[in-house]
Parts: sequence; C-alpha cells; structure tokens
Amino acid sequence: MAQKLFKGGKQKKHFLVIVFPISALSPMDTEKMKILFASLELFKDFGVKSVTMDQISQYCGISKKTLYKYVENKLDLLHQVFQLTAGHMANELQENLAQVTGNAIDQLFALERFAEKNLRGAEDRLLAQLVQYYPEVAEKAKNHRQTIVCDITRKNLEQGMREGLYRDDINIDFITILYYGHILAVHETVVGKDMPNLDELRKASLRYHIRGIASLQGLEYLNQRIHSDD
Repeated sequence: MAQKLFKGGKQKKHFLVIVFPISALSPMDTEKMKILFASLELFKDFGVKSVTMDQISQYCGISKKTLYKYVENKLDLLHQVFQLTAGHMANELQENLAQVTGNAIDQLFALERFAEKNLRGAEDRLLAQLVQYYPEVAEKAKNHRQTIVCDITRKNLEQGMREGLYRDDINIDFITILYYGHILAVHETVVGKDMPNLDELRKASLRYHIRGIASLQGLEYLNQRIHSDD
C-alpha cells in the first residue's frame, strides 16, 4: 500500500518554508534541510511508522547512500526532524510576537491567531504516533514544546504585571505550569475521537486564562478586545 501511495511522489516537492535563507546555507546544509522537511511532509501524510528510508530517498530524488550521509538511521532522522520543527516553530512564534506593538493581552491574542493559522492538529497527531512507536523521540519533542511555551508564558506574565494588566499577587511559576496544562489539554483533544471545534476551544482556554490572572484594568481591556474582535 505504501509503495502505491508514494508512486509519483517526486512531483510533490514543496519542502515547506526553509528556516534560513538558501543563500545563507552551504549546499550540504540545503540538501539536509530539504530532506528533513520532506520527511516531515511524508510523516504527516502517511504516519511515522509507515514511512521507510527507501521511500524518503525516493521522494527526495536521492540515493539511500546520500540520505545516510545526513542521518544514521530512521530514529536519528526522527530526532532531527522534530528538533528542526521545534526550532522552526520557536522562530516563527518569536517573529510573530516581535510584530505586536500592543500590551501583554494583545500578545496573547496574536498567539491565538498564529495558532489558528498554523497549528491545525497535524503535529499533535504525529506526536501521538511518536508516543506509541518512538517514545524516546516523543519525550524530546514534548520537552522542546514545553520549553518554548513556558518561556513565552513566563515573559508574557512578567510583561502583563509590569503593565498593570495582570494582578501583582500571581505566582509566575504556578501560572506558567497551569497555563501549559491548559494548552496540553487543548492539543490532546486533537487526537481524540470526539474532537470539539479546535479554534473555539483555544478561544475559551485563552479567555479563561486571562480572566484568572487579570487585574481590574486587565479585565476591562480584555472585554474591549473581545467586543472589538466580535
């Protein structure tokens, strides 16, 4: 079945957006990046367990000997793919936040819009497959995600407290953990059988989070944002 699915795969050579400008990479780095992003596309389409190294080399239009110049085996490939994915996502999030000129609440709404546009559940389904078939890769991927989310959350809490939009008595460490738990709960519904509307669930989670930490000034601003968005 997999062979049939991959027939004609060479025609599908859109390798996603490369993290760095092509001109900034050596030819070997460029080829490796293409292999990693192409592998991610195949894993999304057919699952991490089903895709073979033969199919990856065929899809990329390279020999297996060339493929093994960059990765030791499939496990090493998975580690590199999901490490690159985490770094790419962190860069995109930071670039997105850098464009927000408003306050801490505005930043959270910008992150929500980013999630609606870019996080449609494919990565969560892949992570669930990793947990089942490649738990050591899944553990590292989860740690990367936690580091990224908790770092952004902590900085947002500190900013909101400075701006007077969040209460000055909140425990940043506790709230960071609790909010990360909210995000995990949202993303875990993606792999469930009865998945609610993902965007609506994200909105409810964000508003619940802000209302739990906002000062009176912050609540007033939150209501203004909700009404203006509606």
